Order: sequence, then C-alpha cells, then structure tokens
Amino acid sequence: MTAAKETTLNELAEMLTHVVERMATKEDVRSIVAEELAPVLAELRSIRRELDDLREKVENVSGFRKEIDHALERIAVIEKHLGIDKKIAA
Repeated sequence: MTAAKETTLNELAEMLTHVVERMATKEDVRSIVAEELAPVLAELRSIRRELDDLREKVENVSGFRKEIDHALERIAVIEKHLGIDKKIAA
C-alpha cells in the first residue's frame, strides 16, 4: 500500500492562484446575464408597447380590455421574476 502524496503549501497556493485567475467575477456574471436577457427584454418591451396601443384602440371593449390587462399582469410577473422593476414608457 502506498502512502497518499501530501500536498505542499506551494502546490496549494499554485492551485488556488490557478482557480482565482480563471474565476468569473460578479461583473462578468452580470455582463453575461445582461447579454442573455437583452433579447428577452426587447421582446417584452415590444409586446408591452403593442398591448398599450391595443388598449387605446379598444378602450370601450371590455372583453379585450380584460385580456390586455391579464397579459400586462403576466408581463409584470415575468419582469419581476427577471428583476426588472422599471416602467417602460410607451
């Protein structure tokens, strides 16, 4: 039976340095998330604008109004889930 090799302090420091040099920073993660969410956010903004336009056009039709309000509520839930708490101006 052979004894397990002991890791020296220098080897441990080298391993740690290797990990730290290649580790993503919080800013790296934020950048990646922002890049991945950009198309989703653009689509949500587009849908919101279209729904706001429809709301104006069918103001007196309660059935459509309820559907639009429901869709806007669903978008708000998605935005909240994604951490977006800004109102988008139409």
